[in-house]
Amino acid sequence: MNAGMNQAHVLVVDNHAFTLATLHGALQGRGLNVQAAKSAREAIELADHEKFDVALLDLDLGVGPTGIDLAIELRNRNQSLGIIILTSYRDPRLAGHELQGIPRGGVYICKSDVTDVTQLVRVIQEVSNQPLASRKRTSFVTGPTAELTDAQVEILVAVGSGATTREISVRRGVSESAVEQMLNRICDRLLIKKDGRFNQRVQLVQALHELRGQGVGDSNAH
Repeated sequence: MNAGMNQAHVLVVDNHAFTLATLHGALQGRGLNVQAAKSAREAIELADHEKFDVALLDLDLGVGPTGIDLAIELRNRNQSLGIIILTSYRDPRLAGHELQGIPRGGVYICKSDVTDVTQLVRVIQEVSNQPLASRKRTSFVTGPTAELTDAQVEILVAVGSGATTREISVRRGVSESAVEQMLNRICDRLLIKKDGRFNQRVQLVQALHELRGQGVGDSNAH
């Protein structure tokens, strides 16, 4: 469906009430036809009764299906649906999500890059007006982690969860020295300088929290 900017029917899904209300109000204030849902179940119920042009989804929706799971389900119900993932994660792999799982033509936006609702409206307009067949596959990773392989991201996340070098080596079936070499490569790609005054693991954990849009000890970013 090719909808004009002021007519696009948008489904917004976020499990945080304040964020959901803020997005709903801001987009509706720009003339968009907006429906809000705080869970995947609510979103699917709405999609079963209404046809949306665009779904604006949080990546993490709490217990149950993720934003990517929901995007796939919604696209199965509506093959022309535009998908926008809005999250604090610059790289979905940092939250344990597979890049290839995001439906074709999906747009991935980091919340910290959005400074004005006009940016979201513009993206919604573009996604709504562009036929699915002509939508290009989007590169979802921006920033430092774009240079990391999937294996390196997995190791970085493991370090962030407190796994030791030995535990990681057992999980991956490699030697501890191989894990240490991988950690050094990760530091190089994240531009973490080696400094004897600082523990490498502490630096990696700090970098991981920053990349996730979290403060140290904060596990609620999404």
